Amino acid sequence: MREGPGAPGGDPGPRDRGFRERKREDHALVLIEDLRASLGDLPRVRRLLLELGRYYDPVLNGPIMDVAHQKAVVAALEAHDRALAERLVQERYDLYVKDRAHLGRREGG
Repeated sequence: MREGPGAPGGDPGPRDRGFRERKREDHALVLIEDLRASLGDLPRVRRLLLELGRYYDPVLNGPIMDVAHQKAVVAALEAHDRALAERLVQERYDLYVKDRAHLGRREGG
C-alpha cells in the first residue's frame, strides 16, 4: 500500500495544494511591517533599513528603501518626530505596492 503524498487518504503533495498554498510571502513586506512596529528602537530600525536597502525593486529600478529615505527616517527618529518617520516609511511602502496588485494594498498602513 502507498503512503505519503498523493496516497489515498494521505497528505496532499505539494502539487495538490493549489497556488495559494504555494505562494511565498513577500519578505520585503514583512520587513516593512517590522520596521513600522520597531520605530521606537533606533538600532533595530537601522538594521531593518539596511536590509530593505539591499532588496532591489525592478519596478522602481532601485532599492526598496533608498539611502536618502533611510537617512531621512533615522533623522526623523533622532529628532523625536515619529510621525514623519512613519510617513516616510509609508511613502516607500506605497511605491512598492503601487504596481503590484497581487500583494494587496492594505488600507491605513
